[in-house]
Amino acid sequence: MPFLSPKRRVSDAENKLRLLLCLRALGMATSDQLWPFVAGLELMEYLPYCLLLDELKKDGEVAQGRFALEGVLYLTPRGEKTLSLLRDKLTHTDCERIRAAAPAYAAGLNERRQAAAAYRRAEPGRYGAVGTVREGDVPALVLDADTPDEALARAVVRGFRACAPRLLTLLYTLPFEAGGRPLPVLRSQEEAMRAAAEGRPALLGYGGREYAAAVALREGETAYGVLLLLPTREAAQGWADAACGTSESLARQVTELVTGEEDAHEL
Repeated sequence: MPFLSPKRRVSDAENKLRLLLCLRALGMATSDQLWPFVAGLELMEYLPYCLLLDELKKDGEVAQGRFALEGVLYLTPRGEKTLSLLRDKLTHTDCERIRAAAPAYAAGLNERRQAAAAYRRAEPGRYGAVGTVREGDVPALVLDADTPDEALARAVVRGFRACAPRLLTLLYTLPFEAGGRPLPVLRSQEEAMRAAAEGRPALLGYGGREYAAAVALREGETAYGVLLLLPTREAAQGWADAACGTSESLARQVTELVTGEEDAHEL
């Protein structure tokens, strides 16, 4: 009879780290979407999953989105810090299995959400790339990169689809209050993005109550024009105010996402 080694006992603390890493690898997911991923990798049973996920939310390490991310779970800065500080508590095998399985699973979650990127013309000595995430016929996000760094423009085109879930999470979870200063409502996406690039945040109406906010995020010589869909005019204005107030920091985080630099900080 072959010898079967006993299954290693995994502590609740380690299972919490597993959940944090799963969520980080997927970018974002609802609880109903996260559980099949966890179960498919045989990381834990359903009851511990529910209890530990609830504890992570109560501890402020996992939060639930609003607006376009209603019901979606994502890591908070506190959760990111926990994962970073305790990275040596997870086995290399678990980390590799989660990372390897995440891209295909995340692609299946985002079938309705279409992401694509392409180069665009730019001034001499500069490079342009535009990435778009569509919810049906409406663009939920447009990211227009203008940079002197050719490698960065290439990274936007090459990596936009993969980083789109994290990019949406980053932008939609920016803390803001609905309201803000009144912004002009322009007639087309091109007008709104042009105004933002000139330092004049603007809105784009889609009919009904939905509006998109157009802003520019700048770090050094690199600028990102961002168009983000929000549910109301007040929400769009509030988000635009918050984004402009943290422009350099947001631009840096966008660069880390599209170039994969953020992954270098992972486990």
